[in-house]
Amino acid sequence: MTAGVAGCATAVLVSAPAVADSTVTVRGVGFPDDGLAQLTMVGCSALYDRIDEPLAPFIGRGAEGAPPPLGNRAVGYDLQGGNAVGSLHYVDSMADTTTAELSVYAGDGASGVAYAGIQAPADADSDDVWIGRASVSAPAGAWTRVQATELSYTWTKYDMVAQRALTTGPAPNATMEQVLAALGGDGPGFYTIGFGCDGARFSMDAWRIGTGGNVTSYDLEGLTTTTTIVGSQREVRAGEEVTLTGRLRLGMGDRLRRGTLRLEAKPVGGGEFQLVEVLEAAATDPSVVVRPAESMVYRFRFVDRPLAEGSFSESFRVTVVATEEQPELPQTPGPTESPTEQPSDSPSEAPTEHPSESPTATPTETPSQTPPTETPPTETPSAEPSGEPEPTTPPETEAPVPDEASATP
Repeated sequence: MTAGVAGCATAVLVSAPAVADSTVTVRGVGFPDDGLAQLTMVGCSALYDRIDEPLAPFIGRGAEGAPPPLGNRAVGYDLQGGNAVGSLHYVDSMADTTTAELSVYAGDGASGVAYAGIQAPADADSDDVWIGRASVSAPAGAWTRVQATELSYTWTKYDMVAQRALTTGPAPNATMEQVLAALGGDGPGFYTIGFGCDGARFSMDAWRIGTGGNVTSYDLEGLTTTTTIVGSQREVRAGEEVTLTGRLRLGMGDRLRRGTLRLEAKPVGGGEFQLVEVLEAAATDPSVVVRPAESMVYRFRFVDRPLAEGSFSESFRVTVVATEEQPELPQTPGPTESPTEQPSDSPSEAPTEHPSESPTATPTETPSQTPPTETPPTETPSAEPSGEPEPTTPPETEAPVPDEASATP
């Protein structure tokens, strides 16, 4: 069943499901090298009347309630207007090609263009090709299939090498079947379908090309990525350094331009991963030093980009182990530097009111046989005990302790 598109009488939307004998998954815009399906940009007014503008594809999952027709994602563009981006299919036989289509989604609707090219049997040894142009459009808010084989085109003969128009005809508005009959036979050619002529943002998916029961479908998905993490050690004491290194690669092993990695962490045993730092990962594999105060789980994360799917590394656990406690030593007076050689700055704390009952004799003196005369003790006490019982009051004088000495070694 077919239905005309509003505003474009020549466009045809196909609602019946297409037969797909095989499906090719396309990562980003990495189409196979067989040439059967390629990404192209054409001019909207004429095939070669392109406007110079950069192309920045994005990957989307479709609007809410409007998932892509194949797989999980679709490729889209937001052009300036005047150009169209879409599918290009080269075929060996235009007569045998019964399916050449793509599905398009635009939140506010979008307009585009389709081209068909056929080389007539009489032009087989030249660079001349007949090219037909048809306007197409897509309604707002729904995936729409556009089938190029059933459109009516306005035809112009081109010199493909010089990229210039030669003549118009053979009919102002004709289908491929009518053109083949007018040209006298079948030949190789191409179909292309693109959107963006009005500058509206759009997404596309489910390209299909083929003949009868031999139709190939192209599922446009994002580039796959892999993210890994390596740590310098798994057990540390609180505050010790751990170096974490991340690695980001595309599915085919290449680096991702403008790629970044997020280092995320959470405590062991609960909680959600929280952002620690964002690191550049396009040119080198980034490293970062962490100093966990408790056992933590780390990971690197690559967030979805316009053309690449996100990925996570495996978790890397760092366990913080307890510090071994030192045995507590008894407190002793701090050491002094040669206390007997350095006289005290202050007088002895020994009382002067109660002299010692048995003062120590000096080495050159002979002990007297008479009771000693009561005299005050010298200011510096002898370094050796007297041999007599020591008085209980006052307590024995200790060597003074300098203020700077610690109470423990």
